[in-house]
Amino acid sequence: MTDIIDGASGELRLSPAELAVREMLAIPSGLYGSPITPTTIDQMLVDIADLIEHIAQVIVVLYEDRHRAEETYEGRFADLMVMHASEGAVLARQFAMAKTRDERHELNLAKEKLRYAEEMQKAVQNRSFGLMNIGKRITSAFGMSQR
Repeated sequence: MTDIIDGASGELRLSPAELAVREMLAIPSGLYGSPITPTTIDQMLVDIADLIEHIAQVIVVLYEDRHRAEETYEGRFADLMVMHASEGAVLARQFAMAKTRDERHELNLAKEKLRYAEEMQKAVQNRSFGLMNIGKRITSAFGMSQR
């Protein structure tokens, strides 16, 4: 994969969500290499099927993390709103927003982790579809040449 460089500053950009989830997904580095033989394709498809199952388990965990982050954020926000209700709704809301920045950040990070995992699942599934198509072509080419 190529690095993401900020065009304005020239700095390398790293996503905390990507870094956290990449290890959980455990996608092998050779997954996107070129298959050489029908046997290689078959083995890659078996590996991808296992990987898709693993990614689904990771996504379930990330959904749980997201829900916990939402509950934490919404609970703290509501508590702060109630605590400062006597100052008026607008001021209470502004106070609650200011005091829940960390919780909101954790919620957004949990959402990004989930989004990243779902996108990676789609990429892996697309790779499996591509390999299946290659496998069909190779099989039909071998079948045609033997006649």
